[in-house]
Amino acid sequence: MKYTLYLVSICILSLLGCQKIDEVEKPDKLLNKSEMKGLIYDMVLLDAAYGVNEKKFEDMSLDMLEFLSNKYQVDSTQIKLNIEYYNINFDDNLEIYEAVKDSLERLDKLYVDRAKEMDSLKKLKRIEQDSIAKLDTLSPKKILKMQSEN
Repeated sequence: MKYTLYLVSICILSLLGCQKIDEVEKPDKLLNKSEMKGLIYDMVLLDAAYGVNEKKFEDMSLDMLEFLSNKYQVDSTQIKLNIEYYNINFDDNLEIYEAVKDSLERLDKLYVDRAKEMDSLKKLKRIEQDSIAKLDTLSPKKILKMQSEN
């Protein structure tokens, strides 16, 4: 009896757990994978920029959705439909997000390298300024002595 009850319970739960996933139709203006990668990349960058400096976005009156709509020549509904379409197509979606991730990592590396370069230039400038300041504090006799030693 218990075995039958468990079996019936599992069958009922299995039936309730099953759901019908509706096929999402292709949007009228389907963005190709490359355009979709660009759209998601731009969304991530705009969202990050907004998070860093919200006030500047407000001062510029920049609306992310309007910006993306203009850039990709689609309206906000088409953007939503494209995102839904690619979310259902897992393999394509994964490929797009991997490409976006790679692009963001390259951009991050570029900024890190640029920051190191700027730090090196600042350090060289500081050393140069320290050398000039040191020469200014030396007496003319010490400067002549240093020059004759070299």
